[in-house]
Amino acid sequence: MRGTCRFGEPVFAPVPGDPSEDHGYWMTYATDRTDGTSLLLVFAAQEREAGPVARVRIPVRVPLGLHGCWPPTEE
Repeated sequence: MRGTCRFGEPVFAPVPGDPSEDHGYWMTYATDRTDGTSLLLVFAAQEREAGPVARVRIPVRVPLGLHGCWPPTEE
């Protein structure tokens, strides 16, 4: 995967109520240049080097400049 993919900017999703960068998940998009599809990759923050804990194949290319931030809602 690494040789044919380009990766976007990672986004951190903390465990609710715990803003520590050790408790949550890092997410990033990857685009496979061989077939034009994309993946959403999810890494456990405490075990990034273990590889993704989830891979979601997206049948179209997601532009690598696409990014966002989802702030918590106030109830």
